[in-house]
Amino acid sequence: MEFPSLGDQCQNQSCNQIDFLPLQCKCGKTYCREHFNEHCLSGDCQLAPEPREVKFQSDDKIYKCSESGCKKGNLHEMLCNKCSKHFCIEHRFHPSCPEIDDETMAIKIEQLEAPRRQFREANKHLEEKITENIRKALQSSAKVKTASKIHLMRIKQKALGPKSVPVGNRVYFAVKKPLNPDPKPVTVVKNVDDINKLKNMESALNPDLKDTVPVFISSKWSLGRAIDSICDTCNVINNNNKMGETKLRLFRQLDGYCVSPSEMDVVISELLEKQVLLEGDKLVIEYVSRNVLSDLGDCTQIFLSNIE
Repeated sequence: MEFPSLGDQCQNQSCNQIDFLPLQCKCGKTYCREHFNEHCLSGDCQLAPEPREVKFQSDDKIYKCSESGCKKGNLHEMLCNKCSKHFCIEHRFHPSCPEIDDETMAIKIEQLEAPRRQFREANKHLEEKITENIRKALQSSAKVKTASKIHLMRIKQKALGPKSVPVGNRVYFAVKKPLNPDPKPVTVVKNVDDINKLKNMESALNPDLKDTVPVFISSKWSLGRAIDSICDTCNVINNNNKMGETKLRLFRQLDGYCVSPSEMDVVISELLEKQVLLEGDKLVIEYVSRNVLSDLGDCTQIFLSNIE
């Protein structure tokens, strides 16, 4: 017995079970709830309390059911949410209650939505403040590492991707999806010296995650598989493995640089080691004409002409 000191045995000869909340009669005998009622109603014990007769009109502690013809009462009030009347358990789903009108329903919905709306507005303001602080920190060489870590943490909090990827192999990016399937204009660069002639190149990472999808991929994957996974996560139409006029390529939003436009079998970890990609980068996935890609040489690079 786990609790030998708790409860007591019912003294009914046919019961004898241990009750942890026994009821004791004034005659000194102890019973469980079921046999205590039998003991009181039997009439054998003169000291047993008489059954109490419930009087709805005189007893303020008894709540009478509001259903017509029902005489049941309850010790606890159970009010209907619609009409604020008390009903017993049997009639709690009463069809006689009038439905809530549209105006009352609108008020109740507003009462529920107001706190949520306030939270969303406060959260939006906080996100904008954090973004602005990171942007300022990125402009300071002393704080750029800390700002980059905070930016990466924000991406990790919301990142989507295949759950089968081990946590230790995951690398995180913020990806901007293409607006339409049309091929985007690109600038072909054949000489390193021509890169300096490019315009509209960002000088620092923009920490604003608006219009981007935080994603994670595996560092063990090839670039081609990574693009396929990003398309699945972001719901982007992918025809890289089919015959078509356009192919998807990955660009850095920082400067519009295309990540390995010709070789899709390069491993992501190699791109990270060579710092072609940095974890937490904002990337753009866009459609490029197949004719442009087929004419690229070994040392040729392409850049997005317009980085939005």
